[in-house]
Amino acid sequence: MSKPVSFGRKRFYYTIEKKLALLISTIFHPVMLPTLFFAFAACVKPDILSPFSNSELQLRFILLIFITTMIIPLIMLSIHFMLSKRKLTMEMLYLQNSKDRIYPFFHTGVFYAGITYLFYSNLHFNPFICAFMGMASCAVLLSAGISFFYKISAHTLALSALTGYLFLLHFFLPETDLLISACVLIFITGITASSRLFLNAHTIGQITVGFLVGLCCTLSCIVWFY
Repeated sequence: MSKPVSFGRKRFYYTIEKKLALLISTIFHPVMLPTLFFAFAACVKPDILSPFSNSELQLRFILLIFITTMIIPLIMLSIHFMLSKRKLTMEMLYLQNSKDRIYPFFHTGVFYAGITYLFYSNLHFNPFICAFMGMASCAVLLSAGISFFYKISAHTLALSALTGYLFLLHFFLPETDLLISACVLIFITGITASSRLFLNAHTIGQITVGFLVGLCCTLSCIVWFY
């Protein structure tokens, strides 16, 4: 007969699981996904990053994406809370309160839309880059609107949109097999959703709505491919 697990050991296991859940939530945070995606594209399908033909130009582009989709939104978020004269806490940075999400999401969505317009109209980047940024803009702006009355899971929204986008690329680029990568991303989405539930950051309903809205955002990409 096995001995019962002691309270101290249970607490140790819980602490490890919580740290792991936080790590997963941070790595696959929505603001990290554009950088991760384009880094993945540079390794698997460099044509997606044309006209950046060599690794040095691709690295510079990925750095540009990192600055514009992560660093600047985080700065904007910090400025927003400073102007509202509220003490900046980790809970606020993770935007646990749906009301705290509205203006940061709206500002970020408008900024993403501006970047998309710049990429499309002025820099004439290829449709795959513009479609991804357009999808990201749509996802963030939808999150801002939904946050007025419901706390949606931004993690599952972003990951499901990215998963759908990989399936679209698999369809429009038949010479590149992205099916396995898309299936791996489905697994990552499940792990991330489980982490959010474990941290009590969301309910199953919020996770599900985020997933469905993310798939709807993927449909906005189709217009770029025709």
